[in-house]
Amino acid sequence: MALLERSVCVGLFLLLQLLCVACDSKKTVSWCVISEAEEQKCLDLSSNATARNIRGTLECVRGESTQDCISKIKNGTADAASMFADDIYAAGLCHGLELTAGESFNGIDGINYYVVALARRSSADLSLLEMHERSSCHPGIRTTVGWTVPIGYLVNTSQISVGDQCNFPRAVGNFFGYSCVPGVKDPQHDPKGNNPKNLCEACIGDENDRHICANNHRERHYGETGALRCVAENLGDVAFVKHTTVFDNLDGKNQESWALDMEVEDLKLLCPDGTEAGPEEFEQCHLAAVPTNAVVVRPDDRCRVWKFLERLENAFGNSTDSFHMYSSAAYGEADLMFSDSTHHLQRIITGYTSWLGPTYTAVLQAFECEGFC
Repeated sequence: MALLERSVCVGLFLLLQLLCVACDSKKTVSWCVISEAEEQKCLDLSSNATARNIRGTLECVRGESTQDCISKIKNGTADAASMFADDIYAAGLCHGLELTAGESFNGIDGINYYVVALARRSSADLSLLEMHERSSCHPGIRTTVGWTVPIGYLVNTSQISVGDQCNFPRAVGNFFGYSCVPGVKDPQHDPKGNNPKNLCEACIGDENDRHICANNHRERHYGETGALRCVAENLGDVAFVKHTTVFDNLDGKNQESWALDMEVEDLKLLCPDGTEAGPEEFEQCHLAAVPTNAVVVRPDDRCRVWKFLERLENAFGNSTDSFHMYSSAAYGEADLMFSDSTHHLQRIITGYTSWLGPTYTAVLQAFECEGFC
């Protein structure tokens, strides 16, 4: 039986290779870009590829937004684009698109960062399974770290119920005692002015008490560093941040007074099962592992686009000459076409939900009532 299973696997692999050879015949790959800087980098990559006689042609197609690029890929006016995890989910769920390659950094393949729940070690009787009426610090409204992952977790564990109205801000405001969710009162997120005021009560604004709850750095509790500060200043029981936030700010890394007064050992992680762990134990104690960006394509184009990307990477992935496909330093913006942290691309032959992973897919599913499609 084992021999038969091995033969089947070998046969499927050989078939996949043959299909890739066949589908590699179309010579042009059109890449959807959404800014002038990204378009210029794409054009430069194309011209460098031509100069190096790389088989195939890279064409650059301008899109108005990521959603526009998804539509262009679906209707065939573009072939590919690299996207964040939330957009990958929408592209797959709503439009039947798939992935062909994912970014890998120098760490674990496919993992960008972990979302963790951070609290002061001195905080007693604190559990992620009993967060009702507690205070919380969030990097910002509608962010992956500060909103999608923690609120999705609380919905999936039946601590928060959004009801038939699917009103997440109201449900979150009713659940926590008070919070800082920068941007929650901005007109684009609260057009009718109905979002709960307690979602801004742990915010402090700038040094002159202005811009309280602003969706930018004028609110000093904005972003991952701001959420950590919120906990450090005892204005929140828990902060939802990236696993790197603690190590980027404490033990002398951040010279602001609030950071100098706290050390890594003063903090702990709250785990999804209700237990606790040290900040260095994020791989075992996190709310979700957020995947790196990946290249979205039509299902029939997976191998064709991969083979072209493979040729580009061989020439420009670790290039020491004037052009590097994983660097955006020359264009005045970061992460153009690919994340600047990318070390290499890895081929994806499984479905998009496998790349997103079970924990991250689960938190996204909690928001389906809002309408991804």
